[in-house]
Amino acid sequence: MAVAFMAALEKAPESYDQKFDEVLEGRSRKIRERILELVTPGMKVLDLGCGPGQLVIEASMKGAYVIGVDSNAQMISLAKRRAAELKKAPEFIHGDILSIGENVNPEEAITALGKEPETKFDLITSTFLLSELKPVQRDLFMQIVRTMLADDGIIAIAAETLPESSSDRKVFWKNRGQVELDARIRLPSPIESLEEIAVKTGFSVDEFKKYGPEITLLICKESEKKPANGYQNRRKVFSGIKARLRIWYNHLTGSYRSLPITTGLYKVGNPTPESPVIVTANYELTYYTVLRALARDGIEAWVLVCDTNGINVWCAARGIHFDSNDVVQMVRLTELSDVVNHKELILPQLAAAGMNPPGIRKRTGFRVRYGPVRIQDLSEWMKLDKPRPKPRKMATVTFSLKERMDQTVAHIPFLFAAILAKPIAIILGILALANIGIALVFSSVFVSLFPYTLGFLLLFAEFILALAGNALVLGLIFPILPSKGNSFWRRGLGLAGITIPIAILIMFLLTVNWTTLIVWVVVQFMLAISLTMDWSGMTSVSDPKVIRREYPYMIQVLKFGTVFLVVFSIIVIIMGW
Repeated sequence: MAVAFMAALEKAPESYDQKFDEVLEGRSRKIRERILELVTPGMKVLDLGCGPGQLVIEASMKGAYVIGVDSNAQMISLAKRRAAELKKAPEFIHGDILSIGENVNPEEAITALGKEPETKFDLITSTFLLSELKPVQRDLFMQIVRTMLADDGIIAIAAETLPESSSDRKVFWKNRGQVELDARIRLPSPIESLEEIAVKTGFSVDEFKKYGPEITLLICKESEKKPANGYQNRRKVFSGIKARLRIWYNHLTGSYRSLPITTGLYKVGNPTPESPVIVTANYELTYYTVLRALARDGIEAWVLVCDTNGINVWCAARGIHFDSNDVVQMVRLTELSDVVNHKELILPQLAAAGMNPPGIRKRTGFRVRYGPVRIQDLSEWMKLDKPRPKPRKMATVTFSLKERMDQTVAHIPFLFAAILAKPIAIILGILALANIGIALVFSSVFVSLFPYTLGFLLLFAEFILALAGNALVLGLIFPILPSKGNSFWRRGLGLAGITIPIAILIMFLLTVNWTTLIVWVVVQFMLAISLTMDWSGMTSVSDPKVIRREYPYMIQVLKFGTVFLVVFSIIVIIMGW
C-alpha cells in the first residue's frame, strides 16, 4: 500500500526515504539500485517526482548530468541541501510535472525541458509517481515523457499495481479502504497494468519485473512507430433504443452512482477543422443530453469530454472534479491544436466556478467562451454570433416549479435505490425464508407470527410513503423555506417545521399510541433534514463552503436519531408500552 502512505510520509521530507523503504520492506531501495545500474558517465538523466533526491544524487555521483523535478517545495529544498557539496551537483526544479511543455512561463527551465531539442534525455525515471495520478493524467505523463526522451533513450518507471492473485487483491483492497477511511481521502483508481499504459503511449517493454505482489518496474524504449492517438475519434452511440435505456438507467441510479464515460474527443455529425469545440463532463447523462441536443439542432461539432469522475458539470465544478487543469490536460491529450484550425473552447456556464480562462489560454493557446446555461439554447446563441453578454434568458439559472418537480420525480427513484433497495432486499429475503421455514415445520407458530411480518411490511410501506411525501413537499415549497446565509440546514429545519405538524395530525387521525407518535416525529425530523441537505447538489443556490460546514450537523442528527430510535424501541418492548 505504498501510495496510501506517501501523502503522510511526504510531510516529513527528512525521514521520507527511510520510512517509505520500511513500508515497502526494502523494495524501494532495490528498485533504486536496479535503476542506477542503467546510469553511465555523461548520460543525461531526468527524474520525475524525485522527492528528497536520493536517486538523483546517486546518479550524479556516477558521472551523469541529472535533473530532478518535484511538486513538493520542501522535498526540493532538502534535495538541494543534500547535493550542495557534490563536485558535479545535479539540478533540482520545483514544478508541476504535468505542466512540462505547456505554453506557460517559457523562461523557466521546467518548461524548456519539454521544448528544446538539446534537452532530450538518455534516461527518464519515475518511481511511484504514476500511482498518485488519475488515469487520464497517467497517459499525459507518458506523453510528456515521450516528447523528452532521446531517440535511443530509456525510461524506467516503478508503480504500485493491482496484485494478480485474488488473495493478494483482497488484502490490497482491504488495506486501501482502511487507509482511505482513516485519512478521509480518496485515492486514485489503482493501476491494473503498467505495461498496457506504456504500450498504448508508444513504448516497447524491455524489462518487466515484480517486486512483491503489488510493485512493478518497467524498463522501456520508444517504439519505432508512434501509435494512433486513442483520445481522438471516440465513439459512443447517443441515439436509438439502447441510448434511451441508458438515459432511463441514469435517471434511476445516476444521482448516487458515478456513471462515467471514456474521456476524449467525440464527434457530432461530420465536423471540420472550423467546427466548434464544446467542452463537457464525462457523466453519462450529461454526454447524452449534450450530444442529442447538438444533433437535434443540426450542429456539427467536436465534443471534448473531460474527466470529472463521472460527475455532472455543476457538481464537479463546484467541488474539486472539474477545473482548468482538467480542460488543459484533455486539450493536450487529444492534441486538439492538430484537429481544429481555431483557438476557441465553448464551456458550459455552470462550469465557471472551477475555471480560470486566462490560465487556460496561457497554457494551451485556446480562449474560453461560456455558452448558455442550457445546452438547448446553444444553437440560438451561436446564430446570434455568440453575443457577450448573453441574452438574459440564456444566462439565468432557474429552478422553477416544473424543474423542481422534474428533479423530484428523478430523485424519488434515487432515494429508493440508494437508501432502501439493499436493506429491503436483505430484510424481505430473511423474512421470506423465515416464514417459509416456520410454515413448513411449525404451522401453528407460523399462524401466530405471520401478523408481525405483515406489520413489518406495513411499516416499510409507511416509511416509503413518508419518504416520497417529504420529497414532494420539499420540491413544492423549496423557494419559501428559510435560507439565511444560503443555509440548507435552516431549510431543513423549515421543512421539518411544516411536515412534523402534518405527520402529528395524521397520527392523531389514525389514533396511534403515543410511542408510535414519538417514533414517527423523530423519523420525520431525520427525513426533513437529510432530504433538504441532499438537495444541495441539485440547485445553483448552494454554497460549497456553507455545505461543508453544515453537513456534519446532518450526520450528527442521523446518528443521534438512529441511536434514539433503537434505545427507545428497546425500552418500549421491555416496559410493554
